[in-house]
Amino acid sequence: MAEKSLSGYYREEFGRIARFYDFGVRQSFRWIGGELAFRCGIVAAADVHGGHRVLDVACGTGTLARLLAESAGPGGRVTGVDMSERMLAVARRKAEAKGLGPPQIEFIQANAENLPFADAGFDRVTASLAIHEMNRQGRMNALAEMQRVLKPGGLAVIGDMRGPDTPLTRLGMRIVKLEETDTLSDMWDDGLYRELGRAGFSSRRRRIAGKGFLEIIVARK
Repeated sequence: MAEKSLSGYYREEFGRIARFYDFGVRQSFRWIGGELAFRCGIVAAADVHGGHRVLDVACGTGTLARLLAESAGPGGRVTGVDMSERMLAVARRKAEAKGLGPPQIEFIQANAENLPFADAGFDRVTASLAIHEMNRQGRMNALAEMQRVLKPGGLAVIGDMRGPDTPLTRLGMRIVKLEETDTLSDMWDDGLYRELGRAGFSSRRRRIAGKGFLEIIVARK
């Protein structure tokens, strides 16, 4: 088997801002309905049931992974993966503070483009506010990996920033892009919805969230 070609594109600053990441996200989301509402919307869209095995890709500080673990229950298994060990350290502390730990929830340092899991091992795969941080090759690698590790009929649910299409969202996203790289614009140009189709997902549906600034896409394997 040929060795997979990885993009090599990673934003190292996430490790440096790990301690402040949650505060920054909470403040940003104050104007668009709140972070918790968005993350809970992803959990609801994923339709997680007791006993499900769930993978949260590029999990960051683990807020979504914790909510998924609560939905999956004691019989479920949630795994969060991220490139930054500092972000994962925060995620582990937050989970422990809620009385959650292995085997119900665990956090592993891993590259979303080359997930260290067997084929068809998860009932659900999620990613939130992460895919836009990857360049085009990285996105396609990560989406293909998400499709690979899903069981047939399983769901991938991705929540991310939506291309602006109103005066308010265009103004807001001009401000957001001051902190983002050109990977965000490239994701809008290429179309995350279309990229999921190219990654092999058989059906997709989307809904607007965060007062038009965000979207949640559900794709079935």
